[in-house]
Amino acid sequence: MNPKISKFFIILFLAVMIHASQDVSAQVIELNAFTGWQLHGKAKLYDGEFRISDAQNYGGKLAYGLSSSTFVELSYMRSDTEGQFFPYGIGSIGDKVKFSSNYIQIGGLQSVNLGRIDPYGTVSVGLTVWSPKEGGYASKTQFSATVGAGLKIWLSEMIGLRLQGSMLMPMVYNGVGLGCGIGTGGANCGANVYTRITPFQGEFSGGLVIRISPN
Repeated sequence: MNPKISKFFIILFLAVMIHASQDVSAQVIELNAFTGWQLHGKAKLYDGEFRISDAQNYGGKLAYGLSSSTFVELSYMRSDTEGQFFPYGIGSIGDKVKFSSNYIQIGGLQSVNLGRIDPYGTVSVGLTVWSPKEGGYASKTQFSATVGAGLKIWLSEMIGLRLQGSMLMPMVYNGVGLGCGIGTGGANCGANVYTRITPFQGEFSGGLVIRISPN
């Protein structure tokens, strides 16, 4: 990942937290560890498709309250999977390639306080890093956005369950993209052809959420 881009997201998140800290009533932090299932989909290449297997995902989220129902949220989600190239016409099916997808996002969360159950929606932007686990393939990074919705079910004032479903949208910049992140093309999944239409992905997850408040 480009270090300058990483520093930008860190600085942006810290700036929002510093601004929010001026309001004592907004000083609420929520920590969420989660796992679930990610639907990876497929990416269209020039001469075939790179199909990505569905797999487990896991990660964590840090949300800082701007009010009792509005949060700025930093999140990381990883999924370890594999993909394979399938030609449109005559040609050989490529070898399976193992890799990980890594979503690093910052965005907003808006909830509705209904007592023990808080429905919410999220929108975020950030980076997706595709990291091959085998030699001969380079890691790729691209801009991405996510949209999600879910429920927070509070078991007590501090501990609850968080359930969420999200649409993951890696994007191509100016037609030069990462494709599936693993440059694929030809019979042997060579590294010389990249997709211009990246896969729309979905995920469903759940986990424990902890609320930390000074009040």
